Amino acid sequence: MGQKDLTAKELESRPDVFADIINALIYEGEQIVSSGMLQAAPTETLYASIDDSKTKDVELANLESEKGPEKENFGTLRNQYHDVSKYEMEQKKIKIQYVLENESGENYRLLLRKAGYEGAIYRNEYEDEQIYPVVILVLYWGDKEWKPHTDMYGLFTDGLNNPKVRKYVDNIKLHLYPMAHLPEEIRQRFQSDMRIVVDYLAEGESYKPTGQVIRHIGPMLRLLYALTGEEELLDMLTEAQQKQDEGGETIMGEYYTTYFAKKCRQEGVNKLNNLIRVLIEKGREEDMRRSLEDKEYQEELFREFGL
Repeated sequence: MGQKDLTAKELESRPDVFADIINALIYEGEQIVSSGMLQAAPTETLYASIDDSKTKDVELANLESEKGPEKENFGTLRNQYHDVSKYEMEQKKIKIQYVLENESGENYRLLLRKAGYEGAIYRNEYEDEQIYPVVILVLYWGDKEWKPHTDMYGLFTDGLNNPKVRKYVDNIKLHLYPMAHLPEEIRQRFQSDMRIVVDYLAEGESYKPTGQVIRHIGPMLRLLYALTGEEELLDMLTEAQQKQDEGGETIMGEYYTTYFAKKCRQEGVNKLNNLIRVLIEKGREEDMRRSLEDKEYQEELFREFGL
């Protein structure tokens, strides 16, 4: 699992953030689920492979139902993990299980994995006292548009040409959200730290910070850094985390203003260093010395070399 997926999981695991994601994406901004209604759910399921082959798998349910010596032909048990999963509880009973899966790149067989996840959970319910629905959301953090199919009918196009067959195939769908490119209408539904993340990604250089208080500054900034590579985001993390641990608040507007000022200073240094390098390469040492003393001439040289 890459850093983007891991840091997303770190933030999403916070109950208030998880509930916020469910409310924003499933309930379209209505505050239906609260953090107090959530309980951690298992994130691991098992399946068995035949003769240790990675390409010929069989459900654990089938393994348990086999009789006689054939059972010995089955190989090693393997596990598969969800990223984050929680139950919505009602009167001490499970009402719904929500699962969040993070993807940072295209996965053309993700539909099959989702089917496996759902099948394993429902198989466990088969022998349980409770039955409940499972909702799986895919949070896609990539920059490029998602191109793989998002339903089974699209995935199995060649095998479903005959409409008589098609109607017998369950059209499992991916409920996928491009988190880096959510429209403002959807972004406005978020109330947790996730609102800062989706706004920052979608707005880019035009991002305008608000007075929102950051509740989980470490996980939130680590996710933004993993997604953008902007190291300056972490430069003040220790100080801000200490302030938060002591009961203080970190306002995104204040944090970003300090970060942006530092970023601009660093970009200015890099820009000047590039100018000096170009002037030295072209043998214009006199222009280099003058540019360090004359800011207007320095700007003129920046324009001349397109820096």
